Amino acid sequence: MLQLSKHSFSDNSAENTNDAKFSATPEQLREEGELCGRPRSLERKDGIAENKQPLTESQKFEQKHGVSVETKDGKYLYILKINGLDKELISTDANPKGIEKAEAELAKLKREKIADLEKIFKVSFSKDGEDIVKQWVQKDDCSWERGNMIKARSPNLAELSGIEASLYRAQPSQLTMDGSQGVKFYFLTQHYYKHDVALAYHIQQDKNYRQAIYFEPGANEGKPITEKDADRMGKHQLYSIEAVTHHELMHNAQQNLNWNTPKEKEKWARKLGWLPYEDPNTHETKWLFTGKKDELYRRDQDHCKDAFNWCACGKHGGLENEQGSGVSRVKDAKHFTLDQVRDLAAVKPSTRYFVNPLEMFAEGGMKYRINEKRRQELLEDSPRLYDAVKEHDQQELNTRYGKEPSGEPKYIRSPNGILVKNTAEARAEIQTFEEKIKKVEKKK
Repeated sequence: MLQLSKHSFSDNSAENTNDAKFSATPEQLREEGELCGRPRSLERKDGIAENKQPLTESQKFEQKHGVSVETKDGKYLYILKINGLDKELISTDANPKGIEKAEAELAKLKREKIADLEKIFKVSFSKDGEDIVKQWVQKDDCSWERGNMIKARSPNLAELSGIEASLYRAQPSQLTMDGSQGVKFYFLTQHYYKHDVALAYHIQQDKNYRQAIYFEPGANEGKPITEKDADRMGKHQLYSIEAVTHHELMHNAQQNLNWNTPKEKEKWARKLGWLPYEDPNTHETKWLFTGKKDELYRRDQDHCKDAFNWCACGKHGGLENEQGSGVSRVKDAKHFTLDQVRDLAAVKPSTRYFVNPLEMFAEGGMKYRINEKRRQELLEDSPRLYDAVKEHDQQELNTRYGKEPSGEPKYIRSPNGILVKNTAEARAEIQTFEEKIKKVEKKK
């Protein structure tokens, strides 16, 4: 999810920062595509929350540190499941003193990992007990107010490892607009929106006027660290910490390339089959999604407490029923399932999370960068989305790293997501990768 707030803070105090009034409510920002979409969990087939049992002491330890604890020959082995392998970090005696020793050793490893990531990528991380922002609370009348202060925690080893895997392929999208520093990763202990569970948010300005990413409580619990681990565990790619980080860093790339300006946002949205329209009642900018036969779909709700529905609509955004007649309420419109809209789309979304153009683009960008397998899936499933993401990615690389005197880019992104110098060999590798997939598609 992406939050692009429109307000400016009156001064640098934490109190004024958290009490500042936005020029638009979270509800308006969400529907305009500034605060992008609903929680990802609501868009997944398996998004229904499971009933959780109280954690045992060993489970609490594993959750705190992001490792698995196994017993072998009277020893505790502390395992990090990463890149499809079981990486043994340390071992201790299988007793309370051993656990105490492990606490200290794992804390040291975490500090070292944070220091490395801060040095290499210029990013930073929240600390235990740090103030973040006051929680958004939606009242019964659909208005918004600020609640209690949300506190942060520090990341664990699994989260740091997943973020590290993403950073190596997402760069330079981890940097802020001027390139002087990287984003800050916050790990929330309460939900950003009360009673509205998500995985993560991109924030245009945190309390220190810095681009940031918020990970929601529980977002990474039990999740694979990388995509290799997701494949190994048989989980959908949206679950890996690496994938979620890629998605949010794509939002940071959008901000760095001025998607918060209407003209730039509309340019990229149209490439993906999205059209802007103005709600006649609220005068808000909303989005229509086009189908293969130029039919139009709109995602909306009658009341803030209702579920969102995909509905048929006309060229001016008005809702239509089964007979094609105009209706005023979502409940009376012709409805489509999320999967139906995805199949009918002129530009097919790469995943089931496409609540607006910004989220659809971020999901495509995640697949484009994360590894060769996911990039192949993107090109096979949605060539037009692939082309748009590739164009956007190269624009970002050119903006950040420049071009040669000949006008050629200095860097390009290889099929496995790693940045490489723009050589004849590197270009040939990409061309071979793309042509092989396109030839297979033609034969079908």
